[in-house]
Amino acid sequence: MGYIFEAEIESIIHAVRVKTIGEEDDVFLKKILSANIHPAIKAYFKAEVKKTLTQERGLEYRSKKFSYSLAEVKSLEEQIDLLLVQNYHFSLQEFESVLDESVHFQFNYLCRPQWTLLSFIVGDQRRVASSTIEKRLKYCIDYTYFPELIKRFLVDHGLAEVTYEEFKILIEKIDHEVVAQHSSFELAHMTRALFDFVESGKMVPQVEFEQQTLPINAAIVFFDDKHLTDIRVRLEFERDHNRVIQITADRLADIIEIVRVGNENATARPIDLLVGTQDDIQQVNHEAIDQSTSDFIDDETSQEREAGTIAQLTEDSGTLKTPPIIFGEDDEKFLASMPSIKRKEILDLFSDEEHNVLVKILFTNDEPAFQGAITEISLFSEWDEVAQYLDTLYLANEVDPFSAEAVLFTDKLFAHFHPTAANK
Repeated sequence: MGYIFEAEIESIIHAVRVKTIGEEDDVFLKKILSANIHPAIKAYFKAEVKKTLTQERGLEYRSKKFSYSLAEVKSLEEQIDLLLVQNYHFSLQEFESVLDESVHFQFNYLCRPQWTLLSFIVGDQRRVASSTIEKRLKYCIDYTYFPELIKRFLVDHGLAEVTYEEFKILIEKIDHEVVAQHSSFELAHMTRALFDFVESGKMVPQVEFEQQTLPINAAIVFFDDKHLTDIRVRLEFERDHNRVIQITADRLADIIEIVRVGNENATARPIDLLVGTQDDIQQVNHEAIDQSTSDFIDDETSQEREAGTIAQLTEDSGTLKTPPIIFGEDDEKFLASMPSIKRKEILDLFSDEEHNVLVKILFTNDEPAFQGAITEISLFSEWDEVAQYLDTLYLANEVDPFSAEAVLFTDKLFAHFHPTAANK
């Protein structure tokens, strides 16, 4: 990947370096997280630090005489870990190494998510534990329909592990249904995360009203990863015969529409011109992906799994009925996916003005971080879980839990999870 996009990758690395460590010999993680750099880079650095802390925790000697399993002890340890993560110290050499890895990884993931997920999460292993999958998905904050649906699938089927082939089929099915249920305009704008990542490497602000452009090679790789051969071939024609080097999202949408309808004069219609309301547009045929992802796993779970793992599975894991699956939205710029019902309910708790204030005060103007928090909260079923999550969130973001904004956020979530108590 690097040999194709070396100029873009080097630009992003340079921009991150200037905005974080600068000319210093070291840097703390909290400075990286507060810097004006792409959220995907922040996620990678944070995930690497958490992995290092987990490894060190695993080497600690703990006497059985102390009750480390107490809820109060676990809560305090989680808060300590958050502080340790935030204040992790990067030497210049380590920073440069992780920075290079992060930019190459994210560029790969944004260009070819299926290939990257399969290589990064499963690799050359025959099977991988669900806990490992969940940890590695933390490196991926864009195209959130992937992590959201993968995690939900594992939970709904009670799986402790999946095989290489299962995971490969799962991500292919997910991507296939996403493509099938989006218009050409929406499909083109799914590359918005990739556009934004390339844009993050530009030190000079974009001219107002000027459209972002993407290397056409990146678009070619993107659609090849989705096995959309006709679109890939047409883009290669644009590159080789029409000498197109850079492409805008709107032009990309038109090309997709031309390929889909077989009419050279076709143009893609923006979402706001489509028939129906925005809520109608955001609905997807979840039964298709529910069925397609369930079929192959039912066959697999009917077979005997390796000794030592079968006991970890629920007794009826092969017959569990998967609830409706809706694609998740976690992109501040555009529809890279669709919100789940529960996420939408939580987002709807806040007016536009409240939304903007919360993002500004609680998340330091980091919209993806806010959306990520909503996604995490939507996965909880009990208020106690939400309350603990908020405690760690406020601590990590250095937010006063009694500030007006924090109280607003907490109270509305409490009312949502405890509607009867809130109305008393």
